[in-house]
Amino acid sequence: MSETPAVDLIFLWHHHQPDYRGPHDGRGLLPWVRLHATKDYLDMALRLERHPGLRATFNFVPTLLDQLESGLTTADALMELIARPVGGLAPAERAELAARCVLAPRHALQRWPRFRALCDRANATRHDPSAPALSDAELAALEAWFLLAWIDPMFHDEPEARQALDEPGPLTEAHGDALLLLQARLAARVIPAYRALAERGQIELSESAYCHPILPLLVDVASARRAKPDLRLPALPFACPEDATRQIERAIARHAQVFGSRPQGMWPPEGSVSPEVAEIAARLGLRWLASDESVLARSRPAQPPRGDPRYRPWAVSTPAGDVALFFRDHELSDRIGFVYQRWSVEEAVSDFLARLRRIGREQRGDGPPVVSVILDGENCWEYYANDGGPFLDALYAALEAAPDIRTRTPSQVLAERGTLPRLEALHTGSWIDADFHIWIGHPEKNRAWDLLARSRRVLVEAGVTAASHPEAWHAIDAAEGSDWFWWLGEDHYTSDKALFERIFREHLQAAFERSGHPVPGWLQVPILGVRGPREVWEQPLGFLHPQIDGRLSDFYEWYAAGRHRVDSGSATHRSRRWVSEVHFGFDATALYLRLDFTAHRPPEPGLDLVLELLAPNSRRLAVRGLARGRRAVTWDMDGRAGAPVEGAECALGSVLELGVPFVALGLAPGEAVELVLVLLRGGEPVESIPGDDAVRFTVPDAGYEASMWSA
Repeated sequence: MSETPAVDLIFLWHHHQPDYRGPHDGRGLLPWVRLHATKDYLDMALRLERHPGLRATFNFVPTLLDQLESGLTTADALMELIARPVGGLAPAERAELAARCVLAPRHALQRWPRFRALCDRANATRHDPSAPALSDAELAALEAWFLLAWIDPMFHDEPEARQALDEPGPLTEAHGDALLLLQARLAARVIPAYRALAERGQIELSESAYCHPILPLLVDVASARRAKPDLRLPALPFACPEDATRQIERAIARHAQVFGSRPQGMWPPEGSVSPEVAEIAARLGLRWLASDESVLARSRPAQPPRGDPRYRPWAVSTPAGDVALFFRDHELSDRIGFVYQRWSVEEAVSDFLARLRRIGREQRGDGPPVVSVILDGENCWEYYANDGGPFLDALYAALEAAPDIRTRTPSQVLAERGTLPRLEALHTGSWIDADFHIWIGHPEKNRAWDLLARSRRVLVEAGVTAASHPEAWHAIDAAEGSDWFWWLGEDHYTSDKALFERIFREHLQAAFERSGHPVPGWLQVPILGVRGPREVWEQPLGFLHPQIDGRLSDFYEWYAAGRHRVDSGSATHRSRRWVSEVHFGFDATALYLRLDFTAHRPPEPGLDLVLELLAPNSRRLAVRGLARGRRAVTWDMDGRAGAPVEGAECALGSVLELGVPFVALGLAPGEAVELVLVLLRGGEPVESIPGDDAVRFTVPDAGYEASMWSA
């Protein structure tokens, strides 16, 4: 190889899966860790191993490492179903298998007509009620082909795979059982394979923050407006740099535990960086970070071209010291991720090398340009022929033979370079459009941020710390992961959207359970269905002086109240909605609420009403049993559960009326208040009021009535 290469090429393959495990039993609810382990993670290490002259970097998210290890002893929900005899499965379980086992890489469907025919049959039974159900034999064969489809062709000569592929007749449960064992054996080899490559110096292993959070948003969600000033922010503030620090600290420790040494660098989740994140990374001893060229473009003022700034590492100064930044070549990375899958192997490899050499000719400076190609290590290959194996083998062989192209790791580049050019400012953004709109801004995403902020605040106010209850904070870390926010809103589609949303809320629920606190009702109401702002609010016009008797005494009793018209989007079970309108207001000393019920759903003794005060402090009170008459108002929180709320009163007749003194709620004049109401039956939420927002008002001060009169 030439001593003066024209190009230094960095490959950074990012291996990531969110934590699919239910926080209560630790069982994987989706199968993607196991499936990508046998289809992508292992063969990517082994293909590079065949080319000892090449260097590459692999970035692991700790939640993936956790699941690779736990998967050695605990099967996920789908693998448990596949392992059971098909004849003993319930109809719902058979339907689940039929829906899951058609989700296979395109190359497998093209390669095996028998598998494609079974998938067509399964899809027909799902969409055509008149189609005959899959027989036991068909379902067993579908399972076996599905398992085979998610094993990389590199391993098709393993005995279990070869036996299935050589079977002239239908595949059976015996084939499926054998393939399950093969999958487990292959998955167990993933971590040792990468550890071995690192120990002999062929790869650098880097990491991402533990649960793959968007780090700049953990530091402060308001930083999203640096890139997109018109972005709609969540209602509640969230600024927790200590959470970003904890997520990186935990990741560094986990990486060292698994691989035997600390990582030197990090691909921040989704390439998301900010000056504050760079400072945290420097303080924790990380030498380099990486992001996208679009972030670099917005970090530098317009200047006359003096070489392409993408093709060098940059130094960023922080109060904690310098950290180096590498910026991915968007075009080259996306060509591997999205373009070359449609090309012949020869044309794709030739094009990639030609583009590298053009960069080498045009960008030569004090040293060879550094080209960073950074992309996911699992998601693109299923669209390539034979799972991308022929392409990677040919690409690696061509690069190893090229005297003018040298593959390096980020740490090698930093060791070989002198003083780096300094980036005077670092933009706050991600690899997608150099902003954060994928994870914040949509009403569903913002509602999730509000739930996270409320949950965290309640725990902090209760004295729950990372030292006193580490497992509770691990649950908060899990809820901060980017994937839950990725799938909310309308940017991306998955049939498992409701499951992702449920896992997010279950992580927050687990934080309360692990700290010994009751789970708030608002964490049991799904986020999905939240819509944008609607003209449904009427703000209070002045003081109220209602008589709490459960009926409308006269027209003017609630005339000055604020009002929220509740529509069908607010009910957990939309066809069984109870409340049609919420009226709210106050006098100088108390809060008043009135609930109007729909004509076809009157209140009943089996329902309870819980009022959750969300801001400026946390309080929870309840009215147990919505029977007609005067009802007791009691506390529903630790230390005071069941005790009467002093001065509060409630009555239920044609409407429900509730009055609570501000002093009982710990509220002072001028404070901004947020609260929600939840109807429960048997302790389970059946309706959140209002379902897509909170009741909001400001506690009146001495000048309130005069100001409303003058208005």
